[in-house]
Amino acid sequence: MADAGFTAIFCNVGDNPPEAWATVREEAQHYGVVCGPWLRTTDSSGAFRPEFLDSLIRVADEWGTPFICNSEQEINNTGTECTPLINEMCQGHDWALSTEPWPYAGTEWSCIEAPVLPQLFGIEWAADEDVTLEQWFTRGVKCVIPTYGAYNGGQPEWYERLSPYGVYTADDCANDYASWAPLGVYTADRCGGGPIPDPGGGLIGSQDGITAAMNRLRDMDPKGTKLKKGADGKWPSIDTLEDIPLDQWKAYDKLERTLRILKEAHG
Repeated sequence: MADAGFTAIFCNVGDNPPEAWATVREEAQHYGVVCGPWLRTTDSSGAFRPEFLDSLIRVADEWGTPFICNSEQEINNTGTECTPLINEMCQGHDWALSTEPWPYAGTEWSCIEAPVLPQLFGIEWAADEDVTLEQWFTRGVKCVIPTYGAYNGGQPEWYERLSPYGVYTADDCANDYASWAPLGVYTADRCGGGPIPDPGGGLIGSQDGITAAMNRLRDMDPKGTKLKKGADGKWPSIDTLEDIPLDQWKAYDKLERTLRILKEAHG
């Protein structure tokens, strides 16, 4: 998952107890992937249950991670009753709201200060992605990031797959995360609606200076790297660290990896 460019995974703590995810959380930490909780905020009654959201927040606080609040028909046609409460309860946390693809007409949305994750599940919603996301901006939402559907036969080629986005569910990817990996970066600001400024035009190319800059830092502070200089006085590639768990890498090695991922995304 990490190799395919995914940086976070969220576990359903509504249908499963938080402790059921201990192994998944350990594996995620090992590979440097954030692992947070999510749950649906209703039950068989179909009503919004704020106590469910409260329990989700408590789990996220215990794990020290972001979380996803999944609210769908339980907040449809509720005006200003539910969404302002959700936003208020989640204040001060790193969170997002997952919901159905098209904003409900009878629900207040502009109060949501966190990212909204519309569920673009299926080939029809995939074809209407740009129009659908624009609807959310029109309703006053400030940050909109799509979630694509891998379940029920969903295919990665249906979707634009321009970062950032999410995929539901990880299990339905059948461990083939590479097929769901990003094809590039979205060319507009999904958390603001405006264009991303062009820093100079064109692709970055081979003259990125990343390794050279990192090696200068390693020369000044050798304790900040796992690498050891060779007999020729040169620093080896960070590729030589691939057998070492990411959480054991030192700061300069992690930073070089991050910069390389960003560079590959931008060319």
